[in-house]
Amino acid sequence: MKAISLWQPWASAIALGAKTIETRSWATSYRGPLAIHAAKRRNKEELIYHSCCSDWEAVFHDLLSKSELRRRTLLCLPFGAIVATCYLVDCRPTGSFTNGDLDVPQFPKGTNIIPGHFWTERGMGDFSLGRFGWVLENIKALPEPIPCKGMQGLFEWRGI
Repeated sequence: MKAISLWQPWASAIALGAKTIETRSWATSYRGPLAIHAAKRRNKEELIYHSCCSDWEAVFHDLLSKSELRRRTLLCLPFGAIVATCYLVDCRPTGSFTNGDLDVPQFPKGTNIIPGHFWTERGMGDFSLGRFGWVLENIKALPEPIPCKGMQGLFEWRGI
């Protein structure tokens, strides 16, 4: 199975189904099964910053509210592991996505709508011109992350 490494918190946002378009500076002709790998890179300050942003707070609502110790931090996310599988169904220039594709507010499942407590697909990626959106479907988070050494670009992973 092909795999792609992403930095956290974006890898876990895909695993949760909050991010369904991965943006890259390069296109791929590959279509099919894809494993999502959370890279080993861990930038503590960046993760703490994201923990305080309302869109990321909404994405990780359950995780951030589980305990006071974990509240307001994404440092407990998995690193250096496969976190989800999905299907890469399309890859197209970011300019081809509509505002409707990117700006529809999304809310945490099973929660009441809280003003300002939502995210958009646009907020989960870099949709600037010249980039590409990899459209993901049938996203399935793994019950437990599987340790794996990642690589740049698409790479072969033989875990499942």
